[in-house]
Amino acid sequence: MKINANKIEYFAPQKLNSPLILAIGFCLLACAIGIGIGTLCSGSQIALIGVSVGIVAAFGLVFVLVYDLPLILLMRIGFIASFFIKADITILKIDELEDPSGLNISAAFICAVVLFLSDFYNRSENENRKVFPLSFSIILTALTICAAISAFFGVNGKLGWFNFLSYLSSIFVCFVVASHFGKRERLKELVLGIGLGVAFTGTTALSQFFVNFPKIPFLGTGTEEELLWTQAELFSRVSGFLRTPTEMGWVISALIPIIVAPIIAYAKDFSVFQRLILAGASVLGIAAIILSLARGSWLALIIGVGMIILFAWKNWEKAERKNYFAAIGGLVLLSAMALAPLGSRIYERLTTDDGESAAIRIPLMKVATNIIEDNPLVGVGLSGYRTAMYRYDDTKEHVTQVFPGTVHNSFAHITAEIGIAGGILFGILLLIAVLECWITMSSRD
Repeated sequence: MKINANKIEYFAPQKLNSPLILAIGFCLLACAIGIGIGTLCSGSQIALIGVSVGIVAAFGLVFVLVYDLPLILLMRIGFIASFFIKADITILKIDELEDPSGLNISAAFICAVVLFLSDFYNRSENENRKVFPLSFSIILTALTICAAISAFFGVNGKLGWFNFLSYLSSIFVCFVVASHFGKRERLKELVLGIGLGVAFTGTTALSQFFVNFPKIPFLGTGTEEELLWTQAELFSRVSGFLRTPTEMGWVISALIPIIVAPIIAYAKDFSVFQRLILAGASVLGIAAIILSLARGSWLALIIGVGMIILFAWKNWEKAERKNYFAAIGGLVLLSAMALAPLGSRIYERLTTDDGESAAIRIPLMKVATNIIEDNPLVGVGLSGYRTAMYRYDDTKEHVTQVFPGTVHNSFAHITAEIGIAGGILFGILLLIAVLECWITMSSRD
């Protein structure tokens, strides 16, 4: 069946050879059961959970194919859900502290592959739709070349190349988001799906803070080492299902502007009820960011939502602009009242001792600067920062011994690993994204 933006697509196994697909499915199932037996003998709990999930997935695949269920719809739901549950499979682990720690496969990548193949298989002969803006594609290609050169000359060898593969898979996931959800109805589904995911994360974060929420490391609640590293238990920080409080803050602060935009711009495709759902999800998402205690994510949220508010202002008629900021102020006030019980967490984070977490960022930046000055062209290689930083630590605090982590600045980290040209390209890429956001928010369509 061809893809139709207004209808649910169904995977048609009769076009591919159903017996062959079923045979492959049962073979995978048999392999999973065999690995499960071996795991039971080894006694590894985490591996056992992984194998159990694999067996369930294999059974699910057979069930979907036998009963001709809407596989693409299920993959679409799973794809959006994977943004909020850090369920990665590590095939080959090299360094526990790095991210990625080795050769990893994420649930988002698996779902993206299925959606991409479905779109490719069902594409029309005359369909030739542009996915990324030309300027974005050019800069992204140049950045990819810089990353590849960095991995080639880097200090971490195989781990650097695994990091490069992770980078490529991230680009692929972004491509699938832009291509598969590029049509009107699907884009609306994506925004609503992200809203539900943000609400889920917010509810989980509140549960982790107020009640004894169970720890499920395989699904992203964080291992003991990860939570210790981010001082999660010391400061009662929460992580949702995104491994660490910091990572949860990054993800949710990046996604909230997406679900806030239809509310502020009063997008005509969203009903009042749907906008209320997005508003409620936004409040829950902000609660999650507050409880993460990630101050950088607090700042990112303020900047991101602030930009959406300013961009949307241009969209309104002159007569409507008089009351625009008054309405925004009312929304902010209502949100503040709903989040008032968490106000003490903000005050404590900004005023109490944070274990030198903020002060230590200055010497960390000095180390990053030293790396960049000595490796301006190609950097120290992807995943090479942690390996190289000890050689460039001339700070009086010997900061890499006290805090053996990377610099808390994405631009400095990227520039140190792939060179000054790569850092500049990354900045340009973000500027293009902001420009595209401005253009998009200039219309209510």
